[in-house]
Amino acid sequence: MSRVNNITFSYQEYKAYIKNNKESGLGNRTYSMVPGNAAKDERILASASFKDARTGASYGLSAAYDDNFSADSPLIKVIAESADQRKYEFIINIDEIDVNAASDMEMFALCSYADAHKKKTEGAKSSWDTLNAYVQDALSEAASGQPESFGQKRDWLMMVEEEKRTCMESKLYGQVADGNKLIYLLELYGMPKEVEMHRIGENTLVPEDNVIYMMDLDAGYAQMLFDRRKGEITYVNHLNESACWSMEEVSQEMLEKALSLGSKFAFYMSDRSFMESYLNSDKSADELKAAMDYKTIRSEFWKQLPEPVRQAWEKAAEEAGTDGLGIDEQGVLQYPSEYLKQYLSAVISGASTGLCGDTVESVLEFAKRALSHLEDAKQPKYNVTLQAFKDKEMEFYQKLVGYLA
Repeated sequence: MSRVNNITFSYQEYKAYIKNNKESGLGNRTYSMVPGNAAKDERILASASFKDARTGASYGLSAAYDDNFSADSPLIKVIAESADQRKYEFIINIDEIDVNAASDMEMFALCSYADAHKKKTEGAKSSWDTLNAYVQDALSEAASGQPESFGQKRDWLMMVEEEKRTCMESKLYGQVADGNKLIYLLELYGMPKEVEMHRIGENTLVPEDNVIYMMDLDAGYAQMLFDRRKGEITYVNHLNESACWSMEEVSQEMLEKALSLGSKFAFYMSDRSFMESYLNSDKSADELKAAMDYKTIRSEFWKQLPEPVRQAWEKAAEEAGTDGLGIDEQGVLQYPSEYLKQYLSAVISGASTGLCGDTVESVLEFAKRALSHLEDAKQPKYNVTLQAFKDKEMEFYQKLVGYLA
């Protein structure tokens, strides 16, 4: 295990450090954005609407002082409520927000807090609305292709500064003035007082708290927490406690390896066995990312099937409403099917990815194993949409086994 020492940066020191270490991945770090229980909505500071960049789902946002709010601990409670009345609550410490790497929820909290302190006049446009309008084009570009948005980190100060520069070149001096006001707000309220860092090895510093936010299997927002001090990795599923897990005695090297995955493998990271296999293998995150080209996987899979199996497969797929791969015809992942789980396991272990073989007998054997796993009562139950996928997958393999047997 690498030697670990603590060091505390002032905000200005931290800001200088991340600007000189662009490749260190510090933009993905977060602070005190922990889930609450969405029990109380009093002391409302602001409300707004929010559209998820990945799914297009709309949410109503509200920000309020947390019950434990104080001058020394300025905690703001942000609640996002979806159209189906699901609530997601985050407790955000204003002193720990860094506008160089902040999520939408953190920025909504910061803007709401700033407006309260500035005593915004009734009817005036909120700082949140002003900020979003100013960087609208940059936000659209930043959101494209991202797997999530609640926890997606962005450099808000850079977006404002770049838009201001564009306005200056176009001689839009009114917008330049708006940009100056936003930069002042961001630098005044969006600077953490101190940032505690860990020194790993000779030349590497990382923030104490590291979190990956991801879209979990329940279509909600899960967290992968990395505790460097204790050497722990914890998966938190806010909608399905039975899916949560924790891994202890993890080396600093393994923590770095886990962090390098990002949220690319969100569907698989909820599976502890996947994380253990990945950490204990020689495969890097880049190798896994290159291997999981779903369009190629689908194409190569189909090529290896003998003609009688293809006919049975297509017939079972038509009747069940899925072909069991969890990949649509455009090569987009729909859900982590039994085939994809085994494919990824094979990639990690260095085994052959020709999982079904190229005979009727080998495909039948694979189908029986997949069906046995799907029918296992110990498998966790998820939301209606995902469970519908899994039920269709089970029906698919039942029909396929019948046609091949």
